[in-house]
Amino acid sequence: MNKKLIKNLVLCGVIGLLALVTILNSCTVISPNERGVKVTLGQVQGDVLQPGMNFHAPFITTIRKFRLEPKTYEVSFSCGQDGAITKDMQTVGSTVAVRYIYDEKRIMDIVTRYQNDAVIQGAMRDNVKASLKETVGQYSIYDLVEKQNEVTSKVATTMLSRMADYPIDISQTTITNWDWSDDFDKQIKETANRAQEVKKAEQDLKLAEQNAQKQVKEAEAKKAAIEQEAEAALIKAQKEAEAKKVEADALAYYNAKVAQNYQVEIKLKELEIELERAKKWDGRQVPEYVPLTAAGGIVNLPAAKN
Repeated sequence: MNKKLIKNLVLCGVIGLLALVTILNSCTVISPNERGVKVTLGQVQGDVLQPGMNFHAPFITTIRKFRLEPKTYEVSFSCGQDGAITKDMQTVGSTVAVRYIYDEKRIMDIVTRYQNDAVIQGAMRDNVKASLKETVGQYSIYDLVEKQNEVTSKVATTMLSRMADYPIDISQTTITNWDWSDDFDKQIKETANRAQEVKKAEQDLKLAEQNAQKQVKEAEAKKAAIEQEAEAALIKAQKEAEAKKVEADALAYYNAKVAQNYQVEIKLKELEIELERAKKWDGRQVPEYVPLTAAGGIVNLPAAKN
């Protein structure tokens, strides 16, 4: 193989390699969860690039890609010099996690106003620290222990306000790993133990009250049962007395009717006798009383005529 042929082959290889590099540098693939911004010689070109194959000038143009997926930025503050100071001048530390996503409508601002994501995260760190210190300063250290959800809500609201100008959407802000001095931690444990003792005493008292109420209710139930039995017995006695009275009244009425009927029968008998007398009367007056003697002698009664 002569030198000329070898030279031609090498030249063709170099040209092919350059062509391949040129092609590779003239197209960029943007995935479905990404958006792109075309930058040519330091100048932003066109609109936000959508998913798919995107062609551009090689070597002088680059495609900045931004993933549209939730991210978590976490900031930790120690209990020392970097911590937040409470209303009662206690220093506390914590870990704040901010979950955010790029605002698709403001992707271009990331490049034109903030250059890159590092600037946004730096602003986020500063605003998290400011939001935490501003909120913690409104509470005593004891309030922080009891109102952690409220404190977290206020920090989240403050973060939304402070980061409103940045091209991101914050979906959640959480605060974990509260940190305070060992002395206060000891106080918390002692307070918790006392609270447990108080709670146990309250439970014992409540149990005693429930037992007492149970006994009272049982006594009231027994009393009600006795009263019901006595009332039932009284009603029964009253009913029996009323029944006997009705029976006595009925017997008296019966006797009265019998006597009345007897008098009626006697009257009827008398009337019958008078009727018989009337039938046998001869028209002469017969004295009802005839003396047995007259003028010292015997009086002979005239014989009655038939």
